[in-house]
Amino acid sequence: MYKVLVVDDSAFMRQLIKSILEQTGRFSVMVAQTPLIALDRVRKFKFDVITIDYEMPYMNGVELIKKIKEITDSKILMISAYTHPGAHTTFEALSAGAFDYILKPSGEDEIKEFKYELIKKVTAACEEYKKIRSKETLEEIKGRKILLEESLIERAKSAKVVGIGISTGGPPVLEKMFKSLKSDFPLPILVVQHMPPNFTKAFAERLAFITSKCIKEAEDNEEVKPGCIYIAKGGYHLAVEERQGKLYTRVLDLEKIKSHKPSADILFSSIAEACEKDAIGIIMTGMGSDGSDGILEMRKKGAITIAQNEKTCVVFGMPKAAIEIDAIEFVMSPEEIVELLNMI
Repeated sequence: MYKVLVVDDSAFMRQLIKSILEQTGRFSVMVAQTPLIALDRVRKFKFDVITIDYEMPYMNGVELIKKIKEITDSKILMISAYTHPGAHTTFEALSAGAFDYILKPSGEDEIKEFKYELIKKVTAACEEYKKIRSKETLEEIKGRKILLEESLIERAKSAKVVGIGISTGGPPVLEKMFKSLKSDFPLPILVVQHMPPNFTKAFAERLAFITSKCIKEAEDNEEVKPGCIYIAKGGYHLAVEERQGKLYTRVLDLEKIKSHKPSADILFSSIAEACEKDAIGIIMTGMGSDGSDGILEMRKKGAITIAQNEKTCVVFGMPKAAIEIDAIEFVMSPEEIVELLNMI
């Protein structure tokens, strides 16, 4: 049975989270109403997962995360407010070491969705905490060596666009990658990061501030500019289309794909259609299988397709799903991916 600590100064939220998790029969739950009590619990007991609210007495959630990380390697989930300011604090929590976040329900009509997300993400965090990282595979080593081959670099230089699909564990990885990307990087990058409305605009603003690069939430029907990074808008799909030799974004209000909106499958599929072999598709850390079908279309068109390696993923689900259907040509770490991009 997995052990979970719930840290929240709201008696209602403590009881709600505790009852949801315990009803599954898979979790043993302990609670703490203040950060000071939480730190005492963490010193005395071992937890697989700790859920933390942001606004609490004595210290906020981000400060608590940093102190917990000094004591234990337990996975931490942030309970986030569904607001623009809430988004900014969530990204601070992820940078401080949180595994993922869950949106706090603002009314009874959102309890069902909260229950689904809570069980899914706490389970995933527990499984990742227990999992022993495997050694590097020959495929990963092959991916590292092939970076030096001129044929791959030449293929990358002919690309018109880079597409990235990413989910759990994504924000800190993208921050590091975009900071390391050379200032004169010539290609546009389109990113599907699974996030709700309100969060994607805040995320784009944060990335632009941290990296000093052209990064924005994608708008419909805008010409895709060289060197700019476009973040898919939460609650909408992002696609790209070619018109008279130029690429344009499309922001689409369609049904969810594999429970996601935005969906990496939609983005990758549109890139395959618009750019054929002249593109790079990258699928990175995240739960589930979003992006696998779309990036397979890209590979069939001759595009370069890359998956993040298991060792560096917070959750290996999305890359693994793509690898298993032979949609991936190269498996690399984020550092190796940036190394390749900086050769363009």
